[in-house]
Parts: sequence; structure tokens; C-alpha cells
Amino acid sequence: MAVQHFQSQSQSQFQPRHRSHQAAVPPAQAHAFRQGLHDQVIGVVMFAASAALWVFPMATHDGAKDAQVNEAVVGAFLMFVVGLRIYRGSSWRSDAIVGLAGLWMIASPYVLGLQNTAVDNGSRVLDIIVGCVLVASALVSLLIVRADRRAEAAPPPSRR
Repeated sequence: MAVQHFQSQSQSQFQPRHRSHQAAVPPAQAHAFRQGLHDQVIGVVMFAASAALWVFPMATHDGAKDAQVNEAVVGAFLMFVVGLRIYRGSSWRSDAIVGLAGLWMIASPYVLGLQNTAVDNGSRVLDIIVGCVLVASALVSLLIVRADRRAEAAPPPSRR
């Protein structure tokens, strides 16, 4: 009898009080966490990628000048966009701009190479890696914005 009483008590301790799969975090805290992750953490990754794009080719003076000019212009533009994103917060627009710039960096070695301009292999590798990082971080950031909007639109869980 004592064993059955212990088993029923231990089972009731581990059962959830409500059937929702949502975290036990208040909605305001969850929104602040998602917004901080979106604006700050992913923004720093984007800023580091754009800084590498802007600084590395100019510091090394390695490779073709056409590719360096492309990297410098796109890197400086992205540093401005991502800097505003970190400073003032962002929306889906900055994510779309960063994603499009990342797609351009992936395609630019091939597009510039088809125009009979000089493109170095080192620049090509840097462009493709940075482009992939920018596209991936923009996609993750857009998913966070989507999750945040869904969480705000969802009705609050009922307390029993």
C-alpha cells in the first residue's frame, strides 16, 4: 500500500500543470529574448562578416582590383545597414537587404568573371564564404521575426 501511495505521489509531481508545450517564460520576456537575439547576436555575426568583407581584401592587397572594389563597396554598405540594425533595432527589411547582399557575394565572382574582369581565387573563396554566412544569418533572423510575430498573435495560455 505504501509503495502504491509513493508511486502515485511521484507520478503527480512530474505531470505538467497545464497541457501547453510553451515555455514557462512570460510573453514579455520571451519577446525581449527573441528581439535581443535577432538584433544583437545575429547582428554581430552579420557585422563581423561585412567587416571581413571590407577589411580583409584591402589589408592584404591580394587579388584582383575589380573584386576588391566590389568587396569594399558591398562590405561598407553592409556595415552601415548592420550597424543601424544593431543600434536602432531592425525589421524584415534589413534581413532582406543582408540576404540579397549575401546572394550577390555568392554570385559576384562568377558574374564579374564572365565580364572579362580579373577575379582571384582567394577573393572567390572569401566572397562565397561570407555570402553564405550572410544568407544563413538573414534566414535565421527572418525565422526569429516570424516566430516572434506568431507568439504575439497567439492568445495567451489559459491558467487553471
